[in-house]
Amino acid sequence: MEKEYFYLNGDVKNGPLSLDALKSAPISRTTFVWNNSLPDWVEAGSLPELAVIFAPAPPPPPVANYIQNNANNFSTGSNLNNQEKPPMPESYLVWTIVSTIFCCWPIGIFSIIQAAKVSSTYIAGDYEGSLKASANAKKIMIANVCVGVFLYVVVSIIYAIAGIAYFSTLDF
Repeated sequence: MEKEYFYLNGDVKNGPLSLDALKSAPISRTTFVWNNSLPDWVEAGSLPELAVIFAPAPPPPPVANYIQNNANNFSTGSNLNNQEKPPMPESYLVWTIVSTIFCCWPIGIFSIIQAAKVSSTYIAGDYEGSLKASANAKKIMIANVCVGVFLYVVVSIIYAIAGIAYFSTLDF
């Protein structure tokens, strides 16, 4: 059988209450309570089964605070407050990887970094930042392709000149 609790509110005796009902009653640590297992009225704070009522709630973890304080940003994925979320800008990730492999890899690494920033800034709600990262990825990728084509042309000309010089020294 579940214990039935009584508590004093001034001179007024309230109860019987179940433990769950007592937890929602307006009592403090110094409120006098009684149940049939006690010989006399005692302060509520002295009963182990009531300790959970008075224990301070642990603070929520920092991530939960951030999510709670920025719930609208998480629900929309942006800072646009109940407006329709714009589409994510083009990341150019595939093109930056291809241009890095076939053109000039030192420059291509910077374009890959910018391309990777597009989705992370967009998901974080920074639409302007994702637009900027997309534009930077595209510019660096184009510069990478231009440098790569230029180097291929220069190397081809050098090989052509070297080939001509080599074959001009041969006697047929």
